[in-house]
Amino acid sequence: MKFPVAELRAKASKFQTRIRRRNLREQVACVIVVLFFGWCFFKNPALVPRISYALIAAAAIYIAWHIQARGAATTLPSDMGTVSLVEFHRRELKKQRDLLRNIWKWYLGPMFPGMALLVGWGIAIAPPGKRYFPIPFAALCVVFLWAVGWINKRAARRLDRQIEELNAAQSGLDLGR
Repeated sequence: MKFPVAELRAKASKFQTRIRRRNLREQVACVIVVLFFGWCFFKNPALVPRISYALIAAAAIYIAWHIQARGAATTLPSDMGTVSLVEFHRRELKKQRDLLRNIWKWYLGPMFPGMALLVGWGIAIAPPGKRYFPIPFAALCVVFLWAVGWINKRAARRLDRQIEELNAAQSGLDLGR
């Protein structure tokens, strides 16, 4: 398989744009989470839910920082030669793949304590005959965490395939375009 240089440059540029858009969506989501749980923090006088809300908001701030620090798209230099373009694109694919592979450490894991505390508190304060009421929320949280993990694992596998494709095609680069 051959990659003309112009095609590889377009692929790398499109990938960088996609990463920037994803990061922007995640940053906006984090701001919404911080604002919502910050509002909940000030509206609820009970200590345990306030701690939960603070933990969730802090997790969102950490997630936003991590995405910016470890997952930011690098600008594609316009004067790059073919070999350095291949290396650039491979490095960016690997960076995003590694980010997605570790989603449990920097995204899902930090959210878990606040969510678990909130669910536990809901169960603890529920009247004895209605302690099952928070269970659907807990199930929804588990399904959400699992789905996010699964989606990101699948995306990491797609990036692995792109890296393998790039490695296989590197020797056949069309230097004439």
